[in-house]
Amino acid sequence: MLIGKFALIIFFLVLIATVKGWISQRYLTIQTSLLLTGALIIIVGLLFGIYPDLDKIASLTNLHPITATIAGFITAGALKAASGFDAAGDLLKKATKSHLGLPFSTILLVNMPSILAMPCGRIIVSALIPVALLLGYSVIQKENDLLMPSMIMFGLIVNAAASCGPSLIGGIGTLGEGMGRFAPGSFSDAQQLGIVVATVITMAMIKYFFKLEVNPSHFRIIDSDKKVPPAGYLALGIFLFGLAIIVLIQPKVPLQVMLLSITVLIMLIAKLKIKDLLREILIHPLTAMIAGFIMAGILNEYGAFSELMKLLNLIADYTPIGYVGVAIIVIYLPIIFPLPCGRIIAISLIPAVLMLGAKLSAISGNPQTQAVVTIGFILSGAASCGPSPLGGIGCIGEGNLRLKEFSSGKPQVFGIFLCVPVTCLLMSQLNAYTGEHISVLTMLSIPLCTGMATN
Repeated sequence: MLIGKFALIIFFLVLIATVKGWISQRYLTIQTSLLLTGALIIIVGLLFGIYPDLDKIASLTNLHPITATIAGFITAGALKAASGFDAAGDLLKKATKSHLGLPFSTILLVNMPSILAMPCGRIIVSALIPVALLLGYSVIQKENDLLMPSMIMFGLIVNAAASCGPSLIGGIGTLGEGMGRFAPGSFSDAQQLGIVVATVITMAMIKYFFKLEVNPSHFRIIDSDKKVPPAGYLALGIFLFGLAIIVLIQPKVPLQVMLLSITVLIMLIAKLKIKDLLREILIHPLTAMIAGFIMAGILNEYGAFSELMKLLNLIADYTPIGYVGVAIIVIYLPIIFPLPCGRIIAISLIPAVLMLGAKLSAISGNPQTQAVVTIGFILSGAASCGPSPLGGIGCIGEGNLRLKEFSSGKPQVFGIFLCVPVTCLLMSQLNAYTGEHISVLTMLSIPLCTGMATN
């Protein structure tokens, strides 16, 4: 279908123009660009006599993961307003002065975002960056190591960027599970272990290859002596307790109800007002999710995914890379087009990835192949906002360390490239349709080995 080819081409042209900076994010955000692209596709379709079916466009929207995502952002906003993240940072600072020392505090800090697993890594990273700066400053004073501040900062950032993938409270993984009809939470374990690998690889790349040294005279500490109210520690404890109930007990109560109950408790304890909560809710990822769903629906309605599948089949059948090579290219598309929020490209293309996964499952005879391809694409998309030059989280770290712009992108990309196969390998041993989880031995051994490597 000609309109399908047009829709596919214009979608990728907008992605390329955005990544290259031809469409300035200052004047036209990627969300707005996608909505305008969708409107253009509909207008061109009308010229060809094709009228949009709103029911079909909305058919890709699964309400459960969407409402869970919104509830997750509301809970995260309450926790931030109650100084819960500041409490986590303060506990880490105290750990550096205890017998646990700097190595333990560093390992805990860089992995803290994936431990708490917020629906967006930006929520927690703003509270932990001052701690990263403090630890980096301590290393400079004690060891005169000018690389360690960058290692700590970007280990934290790549971990935070990817942490929205395995988040059980509205992460990108939950959206993929919903759209692919996989068991809730089935994508979480493998992603979290993959993120540990990404963190270590990024830090090693900075130390041994990219040498991102900081200038001590430019080094600055922000909010290092900020006082945390007692309600902040209590709010953090309530959130962790609620998260433990969700993960371990898996109550029959809907996730949205659990999250909103946690939110109400935090608000009562911290005496928060509605305006305090609204001020801390991060809107950008939510608008990215909405734009992604709308774009996915329009691409599906006008046959763009079918045209993409035809193209991928041609590449697989008539080039040496075959279906394995095609799958690898699709999995890493978010890294090829790193946007400021991974939800945009992830949600826009998850339907096509599921179609490709189903095709590969049929060819290989292994039903797990679809889940493996999907989880690789989702983690790649989640982590891509770290190295994105379009206002990704890495830009925040570069600014705080006074490093050259976009210098942290390559170490993070290497970390993501190498962690995705680990995640896919782990996923291949599980059953995403029944919600099977990784064994305790595996959950402990991978962080232990990577923690030793970090140390």
